[in-house]
Amino acid sequence: MKISEILKITGGKLLTGARGVDIDLSKVSTDSRDIKRGEFFIGVRGPNYCGSLFAKDALKKGAIGAIVEPRDHSIECAGKILIRVKDALKAMQDIAAAHRAKFGIPVICVTGSNGKTTVKEMIADVLSSKYRVLKNEGTKNNHIGVPQTLLKLKSGHQICVLELGANHGGEIKTLSRIARPTVAVITNIGPSHLEYFVDLAGVCREKTCILDALKAGEAALINGDDPMLTRVRPGRFKLLRYGFDSCNDFRASDVSTAGFSLKFTVNGAEEYSLNLLGAHNIHNSLAAIAVARRFNVNARSTRKALLNFKPAYMRLDHLKLKGISFINDSYNSNPASMGAALEAISAYPARAKWIVSGDMLELGRGAAHLHHIAGEHIAGSAVTGLLTFGKLSRHTLSGASARGMERKNLWHCATHDEIADTLKRIARSGDIVLIKGSRAMKMEKVIERMKG
Repeated sequence: MKISEILKITGGKLLTGARGVDIDLSKVSTDSRDIKRGEFFIGVRGPNYCGSLFAKDALKKGAIGAIVEPRDHSIECAGKILIRVKDALKAMQDIAAAHRAKFGIPVICVTGSNGKTTVKEMIADVLSSKYRVLKNEGTKNNHIGVPQTLLKLKSGHQICVLELGANHGGEIKTLSRIARPTVAVITNIGPSHLEYFVDLAGVCREKTCILDALKAGEAALINGDDPMLTRVRPGRFKLLRYGFDSCNDFRASDVSTAGFSLKFTVNGAEEYSLNLLGAHNIHNSLAAIAVARRFNVNARSTRKALLNFKPAYMRLDHLKLKGISFINDSYNSNPASMGAALEAISAYPARAKWIVSGDMLELGRGAAHLHHIAGEHIAGSAVTGLLTFGKLSRHTLSGASARGMERKNLWHCATHDEIADTLKRIARSGDIVLIKGSRAMKMEKVIERMKG
């Protein structure tokens, strides 16, 4: 994209450099720490820093130019491109939106409270058997990650698959404006980020606003078993539902589970297998199957892609140490994902089952109560014992105790080391350990300590 076009899109002022220079948008970076020679830096402002302050360092490291916000002192950048804008983040988003608009390809956007990354990865894997697909790297699903992904669109791409995340009101609307989805997938509505969305109705309003971005004839694929999503009605878009209930367009039945293996039938005809733990992954795969059908990927290719699918890191990730099965589901946690994880290990054959639960964050004023309820659910899930970590998780412990879990099988630990030391004492070969907690709790450190 030429500098002249960037100036027109952003309303920015060119301080140094030539308007006719072409920028490779796939080489845009917002992190001066790992900027590479030939890349272009955008000084996005964060909650605790001003990105523009790092532009000088980025240029010294070989960036060919930068977009910065107004500030009092100048940047020495002879031979470099320097553009000043009012808001660097909005500038990047507007550039991404303009770039995306140049591509007449399908853009599939996945949102929801849980399962977004898994569904995005499943869809991308299935579609990749037939198309050249661009997708978010990892979980770059926010106001920075989504535009960064769209800036990587090139003429060779045939389909784009994006995960859209939000923890504040209005973010899905903004991301939908940038991405312009042609297919919207909503995985479920659960009690996540209640600190900002207040209740399930608030979560539902945020997630379903993605549907406002769809044009006539485009498709919405939603979890038809989710009670909040039953309120969604067809509009100018085509509405398709997936799940276990008979009303769904893509319906799973004849489910069988055996350890890390799931088998099921879709619409009474097509048989599928997954090498995954947890029946909730059937919902996830149904979304991918529905997308595959819409884009004419045959059942054989879809079946193969799903059979070979591997979960993303720290999402029901299986690791065996000294005969003990560790289920690392520590990327994030909320009441719904905890329930899904408990259901997943309930069908797993083991000598004993241990739960390690860190705080579930951003649940708002009802956080203590939700942790207490989680403890009750854990105690009612036929697990052997519970280890908790974090201030809020004391309520998880009390909930499990109130539900009747024996005190000798309850531990509240002050550090990751203490959790690991406790597990080394109590867990034996043939046991299974589920490790869960919100991202900020860094529960994966327990696995690191166990390896050590």
